[in-house]
Amino acid sequence: MSKFVRGTVLSGVLAGLLLAPAVGVAQGRASVKVDANGNVEVKAGNTEVKTQGAGVNVQGGGAEVEAQGDEEGAGARLEISGTESQETHRCSPKTEVDITGSDNVVTLTGECKSVSVSGASNKVTVEAVAAITVTGADNSVTWKRAVGGKKPKVSRSGANNKVTQAR
Repeated sequence: MSKFVRGTVLSGVLAGLLLAPAVGVAQGRASVKVDANGNVEVKAGNTEVKTQGAGVNVQGGGAEVEAQGDEEGAGARLEISGTESQETHRCSPKTEVDITGSDNVVTLTGECKSVSVSGASNKVTVEAVAAITVTGADNSVTWKRAVGGKKPKVSRSGANNKVTQAR
């Protein structure tokens, strides 16, 4: 798992561990579980954070974010799904991002290996990317710069999907 993903996971788990009791007391439900393998599960209200192996999954407020990587740091997969979510995430050069759902606004900083968008009316801004795939309808992907100096490889299918470079 990359240092960034591992740091993000640990920060999220730490925040969950610190905030879960307070939120749980206020809402009457919270739990923290750590199994023999070191996997952590934090639940507070309708929010849930789970770590397992090289991955992390966060669910809450109708949105889900999942990051997967391997122990050797070869890459990571960031999965974002939901409706009407506004999120910002940082990519590493090996991060593959999958965005599904509708009416999401997602900002990706850093360099992403690939960005895949499916669904309807999603608006995605990417700082740097090597490949973009868009399916569905009325999705918009704006990229600022290409990884490696070449324009990103773009694949579009569906209706009214737009992929443009920011000026």
